[in-house]
Amino acid sequence: MKVENNAFNYTLGHVQQPSRVDAHDANKMSRLMSDSSSDKSTSSTQKSTDSVTQAEAKTTAIKEWYETLKRTGNFSATTLNSTLEGAFSSPSEKKEALWYAFSQERSAKGTDKASPELLASLEQELLGSFSGRLLAEPPKDRQELKALLSEHFPLGAQKEQALWHSWAELKDIPDQAPVLDMVRKELSFVIQKNAMVKNMLTYSHKLDLS
Repeated sequence: MKVENNAFNYTLGHVQQPSRVDAHDANKMSRLMSDSSSDKSTSSTQKSTDSVTQAEAKTTAIKEWYETLKRTGNFSATTLNSTLEGAFSSPSEKKEALWYAFSQERSAKGTDKASPELLASLEQELLGSFSGRLLAEPPKDRQELKALLSEHFPLGAQKEQALWHSWAELKDIPDQAPVLDMVRKELSFVIQKNAMVKNMLTYSHKLDLS
């Protein structure tokens, strides 16, 4: 039996075909999409550049503050704090400047560039209040000691310095054996952890970020 295709052909003939895309409109849309992508890329690059510039400016300001302080030869706590107030506005910048100076002075220890009085002032400014806190309100256990360390010292190297300073301050004070034992155990743990992190950073393979 022969099947007629008239009805089928009729249906196809009346289906609305998609209209042709005008070449001008297509080019315009392509340009708009390209411009949008370019704007996003430029914005991201600009933000990254601004962040780097700000970081470099802060580092330069900290170095200049430290070098100026060294030239004055006056390393009293009063001078230390007044120069910080004049150079930096935020507490975080002041703290960062103090740790930078402390690191520089520790590295220079035993050389003709060292300033023992400045190192002592920096040590007291950065670490003295923590050992005083341990003496006034001894932590109940190592967990509480860990919490106190994390509250005041975010970096492992800072924790280590705080524990060393606390040990030196408390070891000759009577009736401090329980606190000293906690400090000793935590110091041993922090030293091992810092060494492990340093080893990983030194010998680990470079990350492939591509």
